Amino acid sequence: MAVAAIAAVLSAGAQPQVLKNAEDLMKKKAPATEVVTAITPAFSDPETSQMAQTYYIPGKAFYNEFDQLFGLKQFDKLPDNGDKQMSDDLLEGYAYMIKALPLDTVTDAKGKVKTKHSKDIVATVTGHVSDLNTAAVTYWGLQEYKNAYKAWDIFMDLYETEPFAATLAKSAPHDTVMGEVAYNQALAAWQADMLPESLKAFDRAKAKGYNKKQMYDYALAVANGANNQDAVFTWASEAHAAYPEDPTYLGFIINTYLQSKEFDKAFATINKAIDADPSNAQYYLIKGILYDNQDKKAEAKEAFAKAISLDPENTGALTQYGAALCQEAYALSDQAPTTPEESLQFYNNKIRPLFLEAAEYLEKAWKLDMDKTDTNNQEALRYLENIYYNLQDEAKQADVVARKAY
Repeated sequence: MAVAAIAAVLSAGAQPQVLKNAEDLMKKKAPATEVVTAITPAFSDPETSQMAQTYYIPGKAFYNEFDQLFGLKQFDKLPDNGDKQMSDDLLEGYAYMIKALPLDTVTDAKGKVKTKHSKDIVATVTGHVSDLNTAAVTYWGLQEYKNAYKAWDIFMDLYETEPFAATLAKSAPHDTVMGEVAYNQALAAWQADMLPESLKAFDRAKAKGYNKKQMYDYALAVANGANNQDAVFTWASEAHAAYPEDPTYLGFIINTYLQSKEFDKAFATINKAIDADPSNAQYYLIKGILYDNQDKKAEAKEAFAKAISLDPENTGALTQYGAALCQEAYALSDQAPTTPEESLQFYNNKIRPLFLEAAEYLEKAWKLDMDKTDTNNQEALRYLENIYYNLQDEAKQADVVARKAY
């Protein structure tokens, strides 16, 4: 017999022995990692790589290990990092079992379909379904957000995917619970910087009936971070319909129109909102920003002034109005006479008053928002620094620089 033929025969006999050795370790409740080490050659061997048993054995080993640790936990004897190990066992065990399941269907010579491990796979996986939720919470506490997302994803999928769903049908949580789980899953994905997955989970939560305002706010933040303008528009539109009292959502809608240069739609949307609620200062602020984007400075300034008249403490309107006054002053500077005497008179009569008035509005905006680092706050300080420079007020300019640093 040729050497190659002898090697092939020996190899053919060796691989089933690998499975047997690994199975013996699994039945003896050896550590799951030992079982994986023993069975690893079977993963790449053509004879065994497509056998359900190859994946069922390590899958069962991980679930066995989980059960052993769970028992220790009941007697407060769980070793350090035991909760983390239990969570890892669930994810590893599921990964192997879900790979074994489609390989377990065998058709005999008479055409009869037989399965050897499927019943136990389904029973084992579904028997630990609630543990997946616990595992996700454990991962969250450990800041392992990707694994938290994964555990919650498996948890929800089991209730929606056959053959597991049929077994779990009678014990399926109410949609309110599943919506909460999907919401948490979305947050975990967000923390893991898995933005598309986060949006998908938010959609799942919404489909289950979860509709708290915070979900819309977070989903919009994720959609914005992913630069997914279609998602921004969809979430903002639904949020505006659900919570019309919050003009933030309308701002998101209009911003998507701005980005796509659909100005007619943007103005139609804000005008409709103003008609419905003419006393809403934020709507006029948004309209002013729209005008400003089209370089219609006079109309923008008028809209900002209207917003302030409706809400004298609207920091956005105060900042934008102050900025508009600054822009007027800058424009006038370009028109100043060239002779020193006339230039000084022009400055004192026309430019300086604008800077002083702008400073009043911008200082008020900053004081109303002084403990924050949001856009309005920083924009106010940026203009104030330039104003005091132009007014040659070194003390106030230095004060603004200090406030910016803080």
